[in-house]
Amino acid sequence: MALTALKVKNAGPGRHADVHGLHLLVRESGTRSWVLRIQHEGERRDFGLGPAHEVSLAEARLLAADLRKAVRAGVDLSARKGRERKSVPTFERVTRDCYEAMKGGWKDQRHASWISSFERHVFPHIGFHAVTAVDSAMVLSVLEPIWLKIPDTAKRVLQRIGTVLDFAHIKGLVPEEGLAAIRDARPTAPEPPGDAPSGDAA
Repeated sequence: MALTALKVKNAGPGRHADVHGLHLLVRESGTRSWVLRIQHEGERRDFGLGPAHEVSLAEARLLAADLRKAVRAGVDLSARKGRERKSVPTFERVTRDCYEAMKGGWKDQRHASWISSFERHVFPHIGFHAVTAVDSAMVLSVLEPIWLKIPDTAKRVLQRIGTVLDFAHIKGLVPEEGLAAIRDARPTAPEPPGDAPSGDAA
């Protein structure tokens, strides 16, 4: 049975299977790490994907899928081992790169509010995740606390997240599949009427 975030958090010592060869390895000391077991060069081998306190379940699955594709393509994994996670920038890193690339074309002061809206509302929730792991559920976790409280800001944040992910797609970091669903992410609460006059303008 596939793992869940709760199972990852509460798993006891041992090897816990997820799907397609991905395992959570929990040691007696309590440390948790991700391991992908695959057939490589005629042998069954384990490839470490990083500690569970740094690599989420979603990220581990993406890294595992990348390694499986590499095996099918005949890539020498011995040269790649341990480098997979380092090669994937965080959402915050991509956002700041996007900001630097765009701000030169802005003639007003909106660039200050553009990046500050991420620092205030987005980075604390998902900035530390690999950009490849950002999905609709993560975007909703950003929007839900502000959707009714400061709705105009929430809508701008959603639009800006979409801009960052489009930038990541252009850079070859994320595929087109799934981007539309992320852009259309909305909390289940009714559509807000707009910020009050004293609302946050971030």
